[in-house]
Amino acid sequence: MGTLFTIILLILAGIVLLILEILILPGLIAGIIGALMILGGIWYSFHELGNTAGTIVALSTLTVTLSTIYLAFRYNVWRRFSLQQSSDSKIERVDEMDIKSGDHGKTLSALRPMGTAVFHNKKVEVQSLGEMIEANATVEVIEVLANKLIVKKI
Repeated sequence: MGTLFTIILLILAGIVLLILEILILPGLIAGIIGALMILGGIWYSFHELGNTAGTIVALSTLTVTLSTIYLAFRYNVWRRFSLQQSSDSKIERVDEMDIKSGDHGKTLSALRPMGTAVFHNKKVEVQSLGEMIEANATVEVIEVLANKLIVKKI
């Protein structure tokens, strides 16, 4: 009874790992371990139960494995585990705002050397020229880049 239980456990665990590899887990590790467990279970059945029983176990395992994979794809099992929402948000480009060199603003956070400042009632990511600037300081725009402003303390 223990031998048959071991064979079934090895093969079922291997099939589960193969399905997880195909549907969820990247990297081939689970698939390789699953395949080795299935092959180990089949080999063990040949070794312990003989050629006839080993052949029956091998053919049964092949049938169950292929059926399980087919059913998993047929009923879209992976959709239960995948992200179904899409993001339609976008990043507002600083160079498309109405901010230009020479404009004055106030820092919201300390710039070490990156931080946040307000220009024309808009929060913008800013960078100093390497100096540390405290919060609530008045700064002037030196350069406008696509994703941030370069500023200096006034």
